Amino acid sequence: MFFEPLLSKSQQISCASCHDPEQRWADGKRKAIGHQQQQHDLNTPSIINVAFLSELFWDGRAESLEAQVIQTWQSPIEMAANIPAAVERIQNNSNYSAQFEAAFGDTQINAGRIATAIANYMRTITLTDTRFDQFMRGDRTALTAPEIKGLHVFRTKGQCMNCHHGALLTDNDFHHLGSSFHHQGNFKGRYAVTAKPEHVGAFRTPGLRGVSATAPYLHNGFARSLEALLNLYNDGWWQNAPDPNDDSGIPYAKLSPLINELNLSREELTQLQAFLHSLDGSVEP
Repeated sequence: MFFEPLLSKSQQISCASCHDPEQRWADGKRKAIGHQQQQHDLNTPSIINVAFLSELFWDGRAESLEAQVIQTWQSPIEMAANIPAAVERIQNNSNYSAQFEAAFGDTQINAGRIATAIANYMRTITLTDTRFDQFMRGDRTALTAPEIKGLHVFRTKGQCMNCHHGALLTDNDFHHLGSSFHHQGNFKGRYAVTAKPEHVGAFRTPGLRGVSATAPYLHNGFARSLEALLNLYNDGWWQNAPDPNDDSGIPYAKLSPLINELNLSREELTQLQAFLHSLDGSVEP
């Protein structure tokens, strides 16, 4: 189902169109391209390790993978499907009856089962063993000297662990980094879900496993490379000044208090980038 274009209105787009296994389960584009070549206002996040997330999408509006699948399936800018019509196309495809019977115990095909099948497949897409993990298990040869120095920067002066910690290297929270501009593109972030002023411009902290292979970065694809991304963090991002003529009623985003100038040297930035490359490895399936 994940690779099946019959699910989309055009019958040309599948989940894999944006989450390509050859692109580390993303698409390598600054912003996603969907139905009828529409450009999304968001970058396609990799779906590696989504099995372990409790809130999906950049703004966290979906609380399960099944909900995320349904929302993407019917989004007018993504797959744009009329779900009953899409289900009928799958029902009329003789190749699927036996597969659904094997998976669910009978040949019934409906939207819920399709969403479950896709979600369960996505749960298998994991990256859990990297050279960093091997190093943490005691293999002191798993990381190079620059990578070990980069790990030290990551843990200390770089302040990366404020948001990137734990097994997935994410706090599973939402932060405004300064990468959103008021009234430009998708700038609301988590605010669109909670309507809390402190959530304006706050987007989900992505995990870092496989990060070196999933450029461009940020919710809007603003950073084209790891080097560019680290330079932005090093400079402390920026805070947009409120517009006195703005009468939208939407509060201005406040920069996360965790963001500040890091003053890392060029050597430290290079070491940090080297460490981030150690977080890649074999992705299942």
